[in-house]
Amino acid sequence: MGPWGGAKTHFALVTSPASSCSQATFPTVSTMKLLAVTVLLLTICSLEGALVRRQAEEQDLQSLFSQYFQTVANYGKELVEKANGLELQAQAYLNKTQEHLTPLVNKARSDLMHFFGYFMDFNTQPEDS
Repeated sequence: MGPWGGAKTHFALVTSPASSCSQATFPTVSTMKLLAVTVLLLTICSLEGALVRRQAEEQDLQSLFSQYFQTVANYGKELVEKANGLELQAQAYLNKTQEHLTPLVNKARSDLMHFFGYFMDFNTQPEDS
């Protein structure tokens, strides 16, 4: 008896009565089932492989985006650090310049007042009217 309750069926094809290999047999139902299960398994494995590959590509895409954003964040931090460094250098330069120029400006002011003192009298009191 076959799997569906009927008798096992064998198909035969007779090619010619004179040849020694005159019969060609078709596959049986159990052979067809085995073939169908094999094809089904291959299809499932292929689909699972494609799904795993697609998930791996999505993870690669996510890691690519996270790597990009991390690079941008690091670049921004470096720019801020460089700007702070430049600001500190500029402040140090201004302080040093002020230290050197303050005595020169005071001397130039006193020399200028001394020079104008030859032409004007700054210590005189205004006249009473």
